[in-house]
Amino acid sequence: MRIAFLTATRFADLYEDDRLAADELRHRGHTVLPLIWTECTLEQLNAFDLVVMRTPWDWFNHRAQFRSFLEKLRAVKSRVVNAPAQLLAFADKTYLPRLQAAGVCVVPTEQLAPAELHRVPQLLTERGWKRAVLKPAFTANAVGARRFDAADAARVLAELGTPSDSEPWLLQPFIPSIAAGELSFVFFGGVFSHAVRKRPKPNEWRVQHEYGGESAPHPASPREIEEATVLLQSSAPGTCYGRVDAVSWEGKLHLMELELVEPELFFRHEPRAAARFADALGA
Repeated sequence: MRIAFLTATRFADLYEDDRLAADELRHRGHTVLPLIWTECTLEQLNAFDLVVMRTPWDWFNHRAQFRSFLEKLRAVKSRVVNAPAQLLAFADKTYLPRLQAAGVCVVPTEQLAPAELHRVPQLLTERGWKRAVLKPAFTANAVGARRFDAADAARVLAELGTPSDSEPWLLQPFIPSIAAGELSFVFFGGVFSHAVRKRPKPNEWRVQHEYGGESAPHPASPREIEEATVLLQSSAPGTCYGRVDAVSWEGKLHLMELELVEPELFFRHEPRAAARFADALGA
């Protein structure tokens, strides 16, 4: 089977973590090739038996182009995973208020159009949120996100100014347990594989490695696995791969993000993960 891993120019030789998955697939007799999402044509995509979205990690710099690309995947004759409809549904974080409205246990989220950002101080007062995070709905790696105390909301909004586009913003309470780390639960074919704890560096709240965060294997408890599984299955059943990012709050896991488009899957933290991924791909 010919398999394409969709990626960005920066990872033309594949992201180091994904090389473990590629090696497993090649060991099983398959051909695995990187394909740059900003450069590939429909003809090139159709030359593969399977197209896997992996690391198009420059997408948030090309938002309109990325949305168009996801739409283009609908026309690909090859099998695409995750399915194009799921990729589109979870391409930006507006899925959070949608899942919240459906009863999924999500960190409370208010969605605001740029013209509604002036409501932030009022919303913080109404919700009783002493500290909050404001972030663009269409972003990655916490780019553009701001953490602030409620008393500083007016200053933060003044510094932000009027956004130049029409993309919505999300307002959430800051969850104190993030200091101990955000938990990531990785699933293949809807079945739990492994968990990772991502910790911020001292005096930082963002857990991404760009800000000095570190990740390490997390021995998930049966209760955590059960709660994370419920979060995935109640939000997006039928996934090939997925990552549930959650924090403990008010006695249970709350969804921070559901990564179904291009999640880092932390193959390096679980020796059996690459094989489970290959099995989920049907390879």
